[in-house]
Amino acid sequence: MKAKSISVVLPAYNEALNIAGELGDIFNFLKDNFNEFEIIVVDDGSKDQTYSICNSVKNELGKSIRILKHGHNKGYGAALRTGLFSAKKDLIFYTDADNQFDISELLEFTKVIDNYDLVIGYRLGRQDAAIRKFTSAVYKLLIGIIFGLKVRDIDCSFKLFKRECLERLSIERDNFFVDTELLLKAKLNNCKLKEIGVRHLPRKFGRSTIRFWHIFATLSDILYFWPKLKRSRYGSNKEA
Repeated sequence: MKAKSISVVLPAYNEALNIAGELGDIFNFLKDNFNEFEIIVVDDGSKDQTYSICNSVKNELGKSIRILKHGHNKGYGAALRTGLFSAKKDLIFYTDADNQFDISELLEFTKVIDNYDLVIGYRLGRQDAAIRKFTSAVYKLLIGIIFGLKVRDIDCSFKLFKRECLERLSIERDNFFVDTELLLKAKLNNCKLKEIGVRHLPRKFGRSTIRFWHIFATLSDILYFWPKLKRSRYGSNKEA
Protein backbone atom coordinates (compact mmCIF):
# COMPACT_ATOMS: atom_id res chain seq x y z
CA MET A 1 0.00 0.00 0.00
CA LYS A 2 1.42 3.38 -0.99
CA ALA A 3 1.94 6.09 1.61
CA LYS A 4 0.26 9.51 1.73
CA SER A 5 1.40 12.47 -0.32
CA ILE A 6 4.88 13.95 0.06
CA SER A 7 6.95 16.94 -1.04
CA VAL A 8 10.70 16.44 -1.41
CA VAL A 9 12.79 19.61 -1.26
CA LEU A 10 16.30 19.74 -2.73
CA PRO A 11 18.38 22.88 -2.19
CA ALA A 12 21.10 22.94 -4.85
CA TYR A 13 24.14 25.09 -5.49
CA ASN A 14 26.57 24.15 -8.28
CA GLU A 15 25.46 20.50 -8.36
CA ALA A 16 25.47 20.03 -12.15
CA LEU A 17 27.38 16.74 -11.87
CA ASN A 18 25.02 15.26 -9.27
CA ILE A 19 21.55 16.70 -9.80
CA ALA A 20 20.32 14.62 -12.76
CA GLY A 21 21.10 11.33 -11.06
CA GLU A 22 19.64 12.54 -7.77
CA LEU A 23 16.40 13.64 -9.42
CA GLY A 24 16.06 10.39 -11.34
CA ASP A 25 16.56 8.27 -8.21
CA ILE A 26 14.12 10.32 -6.16
CA PHE A 27 11.48 10.40 -8.90
CA ASN A 28 11.56 6.60 -9.37
CA PHE A 29 11.42 6.00 -5.62
CA LEU A 30 8.48 8.35 -5.10
CA LYS A 31 6.58 6.97 -8.09
CA ASP A 32 6.82 3.46 -6.64
CA ASN A 33 5.91 4.36 -3.05
CA PHE A 34 3.60 7.39 -2.92
CA ASN A 35 0.18 8.14 -4.33
CA GLU A 36 0.97 11.84 -4.72
CA PHE A 37 4.32 13.57 -4.73
CA GLU A 38 6.28 16.58 -5.87
CA ILE A 39 10.00 17.31 -6.06
CA ILE A 40 11.00 20.93 -5.48
CA VAL A 41 14.51 21.91 -6.53
CA VAL A 42 15.70 25.29 -5.30
CA ASP A 43 18.65 26.43 -7.40
CA ASP A 44 20.37 28.87 -5.07
CA GLY A 45 22.03 31.01 -7.73
CA SER A 46 24.25 28.28 -9.20
CA LYS A 47 27.03 29.39 -11.52
CA ASP A 48 27.19 26.08 -13.38
CA GLN A 49 24.55 24.22 -15.42
CA THR A 50 22.44 23.06 -12.45
CA TYR A 51 19.36 25.04 -13.49
CA SER A 52 19.37 24.00 -17.16
CA ILE A 53 19.95 20.35 -16.22
CA CYS A 54 17.02 20.47 -13.79
CA ASN A 55 14.78 21.84 -16.51
CA SER A 56 15.89 19.11 -18.92
CA VAL A 57 15.02 16.46 -16.32
CA LYS A 58 11.69 18.16 -15.66
CA ASN A 59 10.87 18.09 -19.37
CA GLU A 60 11.58 14.37 -19.38
CA LEU A 61 9.87 13.35 -16.13
CA GLY A 62 6.94 15.74 -16.00
CA LYS A 63 5.13 18.30 -13.90
CA SER A 64 5.77 16.55 -10.57
CA ILE A 65 9.14 18.33 -10.61
CA ARG A 66 9.16 22.04 -9.76
CA ILE A 67 12.24 24.20 -10.27
CA LEU A 68 12.59 27.39 -8.21
CA LYS A 69 15.54 29.71 -8.76
CA HIS A 70 17.26 32.42 -6.75
CA GLY A 71 18.82 35.15 -8.86
CA HIS A 72 21.96 34.99 -6.73
CA ASN A 73 23.36 32.77 -4.02
CA LYS A 74 21.40 33.53 -0.83
CA GLY A 75 22.52 30.64 1.36
CA TYR A 76 21.42 27.16 2.38
CA GLY A 77 18.85 28.40 4.89
CA ALA A 78 17.33 30.76 2.34
CA ALA A 79 17.07 27.93 -0.19
CA LEU A 80 15.33 25.71 2.36
CA ARG A 81 12.94 28.51 3.30
CA THR A 82 11.95 28.93 -0.34
CA GLY A 83 11.47 25.20 -0.86
CA LEU A 84 9.89 24.09 2.41
CA PHE A 85 7.27 26.82 2.50
CA SER A 86 6.39 26.27 -1.16
CA ALA A 87 5.63 22.59 -0.52
CA LYS A 88 2.02 21.48 -0.93
CA LYS A 89 1.81 17.89 0.27
CA ASP A 90 0.97 16.21 3.61
CA LEU A 91 4.56 15.24 4.40
CA ILE A 92 7.55 17.49 3.70
CA PHE A 93 11.06 16.09 3.43
CA TYR A 94 14.38 17.66 2.61
CA THR A 95 17.79 16.35 1.71
CA ASP A 96 20.83 17.59 -0.19
CA ALA A 97 21.42 17.37 -3.93
CA ASP A 98 24.86 15.77 -3.63
CA ASN A 99 23.75 12.11 -3.75
CA GLN A 100 25.20 11.20 -0.33
CA PHE A 101 22.05 9.48 0.92
CA ASP A 102 19.98 6.55 -0.32
CA ILE A 103 16.48 7.93 -0.79
CA SER A 104 14.95 4.49 -0.21
CA GLU A 105 15.75 4.87 3.50
CA LEU A 106 12.95 7.44 3.63
CA LEU A 107 10.52 4.49 3.77
CA GLU A 108 11.52 3.77 7.38
CA PHE A 109 10.73 7.38 8.23
CA THR A 110 7.26 7.21 6.69
CA LYS A 111 6.49 4.03 8.65
CA VAL A 112 6.76 5.88 11.97
CA ILE A 113 5.84 9.49 11.11
CA ASP A 114 2.18 9.00 12.14
CA ASN A 115 3.37 8.82 15.76
CA TYR A 116 5.66 11.86 15.58
CA ASP A 117 5.78 15.42 14.31
CA LEU A 118 9.15 15.02 12.62
CA VAL A 119 11.64 12.23 11.98
CA ILE A 120 15.30 13.13 11.51
CA GLY A 121 18.28 11.12 10.34
CA TYR A 122 21.71 10.66 11.86
CA ARG A 123 24.59 9.63 9.62
CA LEU A 124 25.99 6.11 9.86
CA GLY A 125 29.56 5.76 8.62
CA ARG A 126 29.85 9.48 7.98
CA GLN A 127 31.87 10.14 4.82
CA ASP A 128 33.54 13.42 5.77
CA ALA A 129 37.09 14.49 6.61
CA ALA A 130 38.22 13.96 10.20
CA ILE A 131 38.43 17.70 10.88
CA ARG A 132 34.84 18.22 9.79
CA LYS A 133 33.62 15.35 11.97
CA PHE A 134 35.56 16.84 14.89
CA THR A 135 34.11 20.33 14.45
CA SER A 136 30.62 18.83 14.14
CA ALA A 137 31.09 16.96 17.41
CA VAL A 138 32.23 20.15 19.17
CA TYR A 139 29.32 22.05 17.66
CA LYS A 140 26.80 19.44 18.82
CA LEU A 141 28.24 19.60 22.33
CA LEU A 142 28.06 23.40 22.32
CA ILE A 143 24.46 23.46 21.11
CA GLY A 144 23.53 20.88 23.74
CA ILE A 145 25.06 22.96 26.52
CA ILE A 146 23.68 26.33 25.42
CA PHE A 147 20.23 25.37 24.15
CA GLY A 148 19.60 21.96 25.71
CA LEU A 149 19.11 20.41 22.27
CA LYS A 150 20.08 16.74 22.51
CA VAL A 151 20.09 15.00 19.13
CA ARG A 152 22.71 12.70 17.57
CA ASP A 153 23.34 14.59 14.34
CA ILE A 154 22.00 18.14 14.16
CA ASP A 155 23.13 18.87 10.62
CA CYS A 156 22.09 15.65 8.92
CA SER A 157 20.12 16.77 5.86
CA PHE A 158 17.60 13.93 5.92
CA LYS A 159 14.55 15.26 7.74
CA LEU A 160 10.82 14.52 7.41
CA PHE A 161 8.10 16.80 8.77
CA LYS A 162 4.37 16.61 9.06
CA ARG A 163 2.91 19.70 7.40
CA GLU A 164 1.18 20.83 10.60
CA CYS A 165 4.52 20.72 12.44
CA LEU A 166 6.43 22.70 9.83
CA GLU A 167 3.70 25.33 9.67
CA ARG A 168 4.38 26.13 13.34
CA LEU A 169 8.03 26.89 12.59
CA SER A 170 9.92 29.57 10.68
CA ILE A 171 13.37 30.08 9.15
CA GLU A 172 15.08 33.35 10.00
CA ARG A 173 18.70 32.65 9.12
CA ASP A 174 19.96 32.21 5.56
CA ASN A 175 22.97 30.00 6.23
CA PHE A 176 23.89 26.53 7.49
CA PHE A 177 22.47 27.22 10.98
CA VAL A 178 19.08 26.34 9.52
CA ASP A 179 19.10 22.69 10.72
CA THR A 180 19.75 23.84 14.27
CA GLU A 181 17.17 26.60 14.00
CA LEU A 182 14.43 24.23 12.84
CA LEU A 183 15.19 21.72 15.59
CA LEU A 184 15.31 24.42 18.28
CA LYS A 185 11.95 25.77 17.18
CA ALA A 186 10.47 22.28 16.96
CA LYS A 187 11.63 21.69 20.55
CA LEU A 188 10.11 24.96 21.76
CA ASN A 189 6.85 24.12 19.98
CA ASN A 190 6.77 20.74 21.75
CA CYS A 191 7.05 18.80 18.49
CA LYS A 192 7.54 15.09 19.05
CA LEU A 193 10.76 13.88 17.41
CA LYS A 194 12.16 10.52 16.34
CA GLU A 195 15.75 9.79 15.21
CA ILE A 196 16.69 7.05 12.70
CA GLY A 197 20.14 6.14 11.41
CA VAL A 198 20.80 6.54 7.66
CA ARG A 199 23.84 5.49 5.65
CA HIS A 200 26.10 8.31 4.52
CA LEU A 201 27.61 7.73 1.09
CA PRO A 202 30.82 9.16 -0.40
CA ARG A 203 30.39 12.22 -2.60
CA LYS A 204 31.08 11.17 -6.19
CA PHE A 205 31.28 14.59 -7.82
CA GLY A 206 31.92 18.16 -6.78
CA ARG A 207 32.78 19.31 -3.28
CA SER A 208 31.05 20.52 -0.17
CA THR A 209 30.18 24.22 -0.01
CA ILE A 210 30.94 24.42 3.73
CA ARG A 211 34.03 26.54 4.43
CA PHE A 212 36.09 27.42 7.51
CA TRP A 213 34.59 30.90 7.79
CA HIS A 214 31.15 29.36 8.34
CA ILE A 215 32.31 28.66 11.91
CA PHE A 216 32.27 32.40 12.63
CA ALA A 217 28.87 32.84 10.99
CA THR A 218 27.54 30.02 13.19
CA LEU A 219 28.88 31.68 16.33
CA SER A 220 27.03 34.82 15.27
CA ASP A 221 23.84 32.79 14.91
CA ILE A 222 24.26 31.34 18.39
CA LEU A 223 24.60 34.84 19.82
CA TYR A 224 21.49 35.88 17.86
CA PHE A 225 19.30 33.04 19.11
CA TRP A 226 20.50 32.80 22.70
CA PRO A 227 18.54 35.82 24.05
CA LYS A 228 15.55 34.94 21.85
CA LEU A 229 15.47 31.48 23.36
CA LYS A 230 15.45 32.91 26.85
CA ARG A 231 12.45 35.04 25.95
CA SER A 232 10.85 32.12 24.04
CA ARG A 233 9.99 34.44 21.17
CA TYR A 234 9.79 31.98 18.31
CA GLY A 235 6.73 32.53 16.19
CA SER A 236 5.07 30.40 13.52
CA ASN A 237 5.22 33.10 10.82
CA LYS A 238 6.66 31.48 7.71
CA GLU A 239 7.97 34.77 6.44
CA ALA A 240 9.99 35.59 9.57
